[in-house]
Formats: sequence, C-alpha cells, structure tokens
Amino acid sequence: MTEDELLVAVERAFAITSRDLPGWPDPNPERRPADDAYSRVTDAARYRIVGARADAWAAAAVELGLARIVDRVDWAEAPGTKVSRSVMVVPEAIGGLPMVIARSALGDCDDAGLTLGAGRPATQVVFVPDCGCDACDSGSQDLIDLVDEYVRAIVTGRFRRLSRGQQVVTVTGESSSSANVDRRRSAAALADPRGWTDLRGTSWLSV
Repeated sequence: MTEDELLVAVERAFAITSRDLPGWPDPNPERRPADDAYSRVTDAARYRIVGARADAWAAAAVELGLARIVDRVDWAEAPGTKVSRSVMVVPEAIGGLPMVIARSALGDCDDAGLTLGAGRPATQVVFVPDCGCDACDSGSQDLIDLVDEYVRAIVTGRFRRLSRGQQVVTVTGESSSSANVDRRRSAAALADPRGWTDLRGTSWLSV
C-alpha cells in the first residue's frame, strides 16, 4: 500500500462524508477583520466539514484494511475541549499509533469542532479550528489542510510529540511547533529525548 493510493481513497471517502457540508473561501484574505468579528461566530455548524475530513481518513484506512474502528476511547488526560462523541482508529500495523477522532463543541454547536488524539490511552494533539470566531476564519480549505497534515503524519509514522510537564514539541513531518519551550531546547529534545515522554509510532502502511 502506497501513500498515494491511500490519498485517493481519502478523497473518495470525503465525497461521501462531506455531503451537504459545503466549503467556503477565506473571508479575510488580507487579514483585516472588523473589530467585532473577534467576538462573533456566524455559523459554527459549517465547521463540521473538518470532522468529515477526519472521518474520510478513517473510512479510507478501514476500507483498505489498514485499521479498524473501536468505540471505546480512553484519554491519558481529559482533552481541553468539550467532547460530545469519539472513536479510536486502531492501525493493524504493529507499532502503529492509534488515533482518536472526537467531535467537540464550538459556539452553539456541540459537534462542530474536531479534537484529534493519538496513543492509547490517547493524548490530545490538536483541535480544529483552534478558534471559530469570524475574525480567525481562514476558509475551509485551510482547516482541511491542517487536518490532513496531522492525520497524514500519524498514519505515515512521521508524527512525533515530546512532552515534559507543560513543555511540548510536536513534529508532523511537514512542520514542527512547540509550547513553553524555545527552539534550541526543542532541537535538543528531539535529538536526545531522555527525560521526555516521546509519543510516536510506525507507519500504518506497513501492514
């Protein structure tokens, strides 16, 4: 199984999971929103498309025999979002990192947000969107690309998350980010993770 074959299956599944969930362009391409846009969420429900994208990845992985769906989800720590429902996608490949797809509250909609977790028990790795206000809206494609970045990294084995207390370093293969740790210490931790919790797994494609 190649990565390209998986991506074709994801697009095929997304045509189904995103039915009746239209995308939208970036309403603030020049990044100059009105002041009152920061406190306004015009249509929280439209963000369900990001969950539909994650569902497409799960459906494609199951269709291709790369993973199975498990309803029981255990979190290492409660996620920082209000989760309404969730499933765990468990890879068939030995050493693959399980992934949690959870719907979370956004504005007045209890399932518009997407919370992704990794590991078993699961650790929250990202929630999309990180803010649903009109000022931060960058269009649906930007959010879909972010979902793809994280899920693809987990599925291909490129994902890595180092944590130590409140310090976190996350690598997706395409980019890296850190919280409460500077760039020099991030690089040092990645080179020598002793003393850090190192969350990563092998590729799901090696079944």
